[in-house]
Amino acid sequence: MEDFPSLDDAVGAQEQMRIREEREQKVFAPGVDEEEAADCKCECCPPRSTQEQTDYCCRSLFSLPLLKKGQLLRDGLIGCMKEFEGHSCITKHPHFTEYILTESATKAAAHMFSMMSGEEVPDTNKSRRYGAYRLFIASSIGHLGKGIRIRLPSCFVRAVRDRWPSPNYTGFASSELTDI
Repeated sequence: MEDFPSLDDAVGAQEQMRIREEREQKVFAPGVDEEEAADCKCECCPPRSTQEQTDYCCRSLFSLPLLKKGQLLRDGLIGCMKEFEGHSCITKHPHFTEYILTESATKAAAHMFSMMSGEEVPDTNKSRRYGAYRLFIASSIGHLGKGIRIRLPSCFVRAVRDRWPSPNYTGFASSELTDI
């Protein structure tokens, strides 16, 4: 019979996973000031006092050094939006206003997730928000993989929350998957 790791070993492994996960979710290169990334240049982000520390403006993706996931997100946005000029914010672009931020698209995304995961998705604003987040990733980066997450621009999150409000929001959450 195999020996189980000690509690200290398990706690250490869990902390290493948390650190790796935190590092993998970063969008901007080391040395980029989080306040500079969060500074709203698109005029659509929520007030900084209501944001989390690592929230960022969509315009920062186009002006600051990025890590791999940030580059994938920026390049995907450029590809699906074709012409970004003329729009102060990604949420003003027709790709978002006519495709992602629509009732029918988010409802379809929620039902697709329900079919694939086997989880029942109630017909609520929460399922619409999650559908919009999934559409954002699917249309800009593609499938990330189970448990792989990336923080979305705060202006996009705000637009989604304005469209499908709730008294309580979960906010960005790390994956619940563990590979101990």
